[in-house]
Parts: sequence; structure tokens; C-alpha cells
Amino acid sequence: MPFPFVYMCDLLDKLEDIHVREVAYLPKDRISRTKDALMSWFQTHRWRINAQDTDGNAVLMMLKPERQIDREYGLEEYMEQILARIFKIPSAMYERLKNWREDGHNHGDLGLRLCKVLQEMKITPPSSTASIISADEIDQALLRIAIFNAGSSLAIKSLKEQDETAPDRIEVLEGLYLRLQPREAKWLTRIILKNFGPVTLPSGFPVPGSVTHLPNSLPVMLNFPAKPPTPKRRTRTRVKRGVGSNKPVQPFPTSPTSSPNLPPAETAAAVAAKPAPRYRVGWDPQSSTLSATVKITVPPTPAKASPLPSSSAPRLASPPTSPLPAASIPANSLPPRKALGQISSNIPSGASQSQQSQSRSQEKNTPARHSIISSNSKHSPTKSPPKSPVVFSTGKCLLTRRPTPNRCQFSSSLLILSPCLQSNPHLIQTLIPHHGAHYLTSLSQLSHPTVPRRAKSGRRVKKFILVDITRPEKAVRFCQDVEKALREVGWKSRGGRRERIPIFDWRVLESAAKWDRGLVLGFDALEKHFQGVV
Repeated sequence: MPFPFVYMCDLLDKLEDIHVREVAYLPKDRISRTKDALMSWFQTHRWRINAQDTDGNAVLMMLKPERQIDREYGLEEYMEQILARIFKIPSAMYERLKNWREDGHNHGDLGLRLCKVLQEMKITPPSSTASIISADEIDQALLRIAIFNAGSSLAIKSLKEQDETAPDRIEVLEGLYLRLQPREAKWLTRIILKNFGPVTLPSGFPVPGSVTHLPNSLPVMLNFPAKPPTPKRRTRTRVKRGVGSNKPVQPFPTSPTSSPNLPPAETAAAVAAKPAPRYRVGWDPQSSTLSATVKITVPPTPAKASPLPSSSAPRLASPPTSPLPAASIPANSLPPRKALGQISSNIPSGASQSQQSQSRSQEKNTPARHSIISSNSKHSPTKSPPKSPVVFSTGKCLLTRRPTPNRCQFSSSLLILSPCLQSNPHLIQTLIPHHGAHYLTSLSQLSHPTVPRRAKSGRRVKKFILVDITRPEKAVRFCQDVEKALREVGWKSRGGRRERIPIFDWRVLESAAKWDRGLVLGFDALEKHFQGVV
């Protein structure tokens, strides 16, 4: 039997009770209780996950939906309208459902708001119907929607059948929601929006020997997949695997055109089309026959291909036992031939004839040493510019279409990210590039010369610190480290005082993205997510 979706909801409800309480647990107690709940759940359902008719990757990735970066459903902007149509919600309750983004207490949780509305409407299908729905069925239904979305990866789009048309997304979701109880509908909504709210699962945790049946001296870690696995689509008895990259398709270029580390697109194409240089190996005629040195010279034009097959060409070269003839000396290493009666430029015009003849004999006895040095220095490796610790973006917001006075607050800004946010693919690969912001992850590199201080217009680059408020102890420790680093750097404001950098929760970029698209939020995104100043 495939893995029932209701078992996943049992685990997620238990984790929500641990993370959302009137009196919060201490951080160490919350972490230990989360690990115990996960361990107990995996022990109970291990045989179901390992069953042949269960897709274990689908189960694990639904527990970490934020890592499904290869899928885009395109339902976030009007999800409440779809739910109101599926459940036939009255207009009075729809107004409550529509304002889910303004719920500051629950951080804008549409799933929780839907659960309360369905409980008031007493829409509760029998539990036997809800237990039939499997996690694999939900995964395949959402996969059908993602296949026809332009933002999905190439591997997801390759699962499209020949002559297959885009499904009606409302009908696909209606076939799932009407068979779920309110709490299951809550978690399905959160999976679609790829946001579990305050519920956070660790990336990995140790497994004791009593579970693995191994000695305790052999530590075992249980890790969730860091990136989405190869997608699979099941149609009756046939399984089709996706072909192509799992990276999401970016509708706009996110790589900077002025970055010193990345060449422009035109230059990169020219470099790829340019053939590799061919080298000719010869022996330096100035050295002795016993200690001959190999000198590599590059011809000015690429040499033509040899008519002989590659197997007939010699692969090894051995030093000759006799001096090489003059014909093997490279042409560009010979001194320039002087005209008849020309006086060397190294001897003044007032010198005697004996000095001139002596200088000519020295030139004959010492061949072109300057040309050899210049040719060697020409092809000597040069130091590359220091790599910038800042990840640059385009500097332009790709979401806003408004006039200049209402421009994006985060375009061309520098974001200093907390260490716990570096593993958030939704933030790194979607939100920051779409806002056109640059980000930095190392506090020790704040004094690096490539860290931007002023924009092209001459204005100071705005700086923001992003943290995760669901991890308060890490956020406080990071802000203290930032304060120490800023004291060492010594950044000053226009008035000569120490520069003050505001602190925001990283979800401010999500609210700002909705505002830039033209959505009415009903609240000030900066004021809602503001945490303080360093």
C-alpha cells in the first residue's frame, strides 16, 4: 500500500505543537524534542517508506518543500481564490481568508486560516476517505501542474507526454482538497506554498545504534536530500524519468554584466568559439648539448592540421646528442637584421670605429637575449584579480514596473546574510536575484576592496542584515558578530558617526516581492519585519 498522507500530517502536527506554544521551549529542549519526534516517526514507518510501491524521495521532499526548487506551481498569487471556489466559501468568510497576508501573529499563514474556516463551515469528510490519499498521489498531481509552468526546471518539463495539454489546475486541486480533513488541507496548502511557517526540520540528526543495529562507535547521520532528486512521473505501470537540469529556469539573467569574475555573454561565446593555441617545442641553441632547456613558442597564426593520422605522430621527444642546426631556431628569437652601414643605437654617434666594430662583434656573439626574455615574460602566468566575496546581481529589480519614486527598496543594496540562511535556496536563487540585490556571507571579508560602498549614481550603497527570527539565539549571536566586525572596519556615515545597519527578517523580501508585483498587502512590509539596528 502506498504511504498515506495522513501519517505525514501526524508528524507535522506534532512538530508544530513543539515549535508553536504559548510558553516556548528552551532552544536545546526544542531541538531534542524535534529529533525525538522525527526518530520515533521514522522508526514506526520505516517499513512503509521502504516499501516497493512507495516513492521514498517524494515523502522526504514533501517534508522539506522549500528544497523543491525545480518545481514552480504558479499558484501563490491567487491561491485563496482557488480555495474559495473549491470549497464554495461564503463571501463573509472569504474576506477573512483573503486577508491572510495581514495576519502578523501567524506570519501570513494561509493554511492555518483555511483550517479554521473549514472547521467553522463543518466541512469534514470521513477519516476513511482522507486515509486513502497517498503522498505519492499528491506528489504526482502537483507534478502535473509544475510540468506546464514556465518557471520549472528542464527535468520537470521533460516529463510532458506527447500531445499532452495543460490540465485544469482547479480540477486537479479539487480532486485532492475535497477528500482531505481540515488539518490535512492545512498542510497541503503549506506544501504548495513551500512554507511551513515556524515549523523547521533540521537538515540532519544523529541516529543511535539501537536504530541502525550498528556499534555506537560508528556514528550515523540521517540527512535530508540537499537538492531535489531526478523527478519521476508514474503513468499506470510506466515510470518516466526527467531529463535535463534540475535548476529552475530564470526568466531574467541574474549574472552581473560588470562582474570581474564572470565574462559577458558575448565574450564567453567568443572564447568558446576560439580554438585552443597550438605550441611548438624547440631546443634553446644557446645552451649546451648536455643541459638543453625546452623553450615553448607560440606561432602568430594557428598551424594547419597535419595530414598524417594522430597514431603516426610521435608522442615522446628525447634530447639530441649533437647541437641542433640553425634551421631549428625559432624565427621570432633571431635578432633583427640591420641595414648596410647602419650604426647600432646602443653606441653614441661620436664613438670611434674600433668601438663600433667591437659592439657589432658582441651583438653577433650574443644572440637576441632581449627577444627571448620578452617572449618568456609574454607567456608567463599573470596573477588573476582577487576573488570578490560579494555575490553580485544585476542591480535592477526584475519585479517592479512602477515609476522611479516607488522603486524597489532592495535593488542594488548589499545584504549581509546570517549563516543559517546560506542553505535557503528560495532566498539565494529566487528572492535576492529578482530584487537585484548583492549579498555577502563572510563577516571577515567586509574590508575587502570589492565590497561596494557607492553605486554608479554616486549614492551610498544601502546595507541590510537578514536573519531568521525562528532561530533567535543564532540571530542574536550573528548580530553581535556583525557589531564587532563593523567596529574593526570603521564604516562611517555622512556625518562622521558610525554607520547604522538595519536588521530584518529574511521574509521581508517575500513581502517586498508581492508589493513590487502590484499586490496590496495592507501593511508596511519593512515595519512588520524590522528587528533592530546594528
